[in-house]
Amino acid sequence: MPTTPRLACALALLCGVALPACAAPPDPYTVVPADRAARLAAAAGNTDRVFGGEPVPEGRYPFQVALLKASVLDAAPESQYKAQFCGGTLVAASWVLTAAHCLREGDRQLDASDFVILAGSTDLELGRRVAVRSISIDAGFDNQSMDHDAALIELATPLDLAPVALDFTGAGAASATVLGWGMDEQGQYPRRLLGTEIDIVGNDACNIAIKAIYAKALRLSLDALGAQYRIRPTDTARIGDEFAATLGDPLTGAMLCAGLKSGRRDACYGDSGGPLIADRGGRPVQLGIVSWGEGPASDEIKCGHQDVYGVYSRIASFRDWLQSRLAGS
Repeated sequence: MPTTPRLACALALLCGVALPACAAPPDPYTVVPADRAARLAAAAGNTDRVFGGEPVPEGRYPFQVALLKASVLDAAPESQYKAQFCGGTLVAASWVLTAAHCLREGDRQLDASDFVILAGSTDLELGRRVAVRSISIDAGFDNQSMDHDAALIELATPLDLAPVALDFTGAGAASATVLGWGMDEQGQYPRRLLGTEIDIVGNDACNIAIKAIYAKALRLSLDALGAQYRIRPTDTARIGDEFAATLGDPLTGAMLCAGLKSGRRDACYGDSGGPLIADRGGRPVQLGIVSWGEGPASDEIKCGHQDVYGVYSRIASFRDWLQSRLAGS
């Protein structure tokens, strides 16, 4: 789930100020497997421990899959744990839905040979590896704004597993469940799939929370600039307030928000591409795709912060594209 306070970073760059949070957001394909390996070593091999998540019973969500980095894999099942970098959902026998930003390595779009799909188990050391035939990125995807962050992966071999139903109506829901093998609240990556129930939050409230983070980062940039060029603190504060008042909404209509005000349950690194699921009459329906989030510039981990929510790609926004791609599946 990549993050960066975009406007504050642009200002810092323009002014020649080094703001630590302004490094380009790393892609999951590059960072998550390496971080998994490092944290696994630090935890002495313990992988049995999503922020606030609970283990998902085997078979409850058969459509959940993992994306594995091919270069990390070997014949050992244990390598599957280290290779996981994103999640996805089976939406037809030969098609997996995920986030577009998962299928990038820097400026390069991944090739089909760069990764495989792991399906059929909640345990990363079990399941079946399936090769990828092709990749399709939504034409509206913007890697800076994260708008239209959705992609389809065509499998080389169809899977005999129940696909998830997709919410093309945009019908409202009060709460939903996010699934994934991403970082937990203890800074570890689980071996088994976790799920946690979170609230659906209106885009207005979500925009306010994220803009508050951007505004704070802007003021930090200006404070650093003021100290460097002997600008009075009252002037940097005034300029910061003026800039903050001009911030546009970071969310688009193709995004939705979910989380808790306390921040205790959230998606995090490694969960990108996975589903936000609502229960409709006893049937799981996918509302969103784990896309991005923000956190304070001073905090290394941008997940699970009070008054900030995770951002998901809204499935209903991709209805025409998905239906055209999946026609006949």
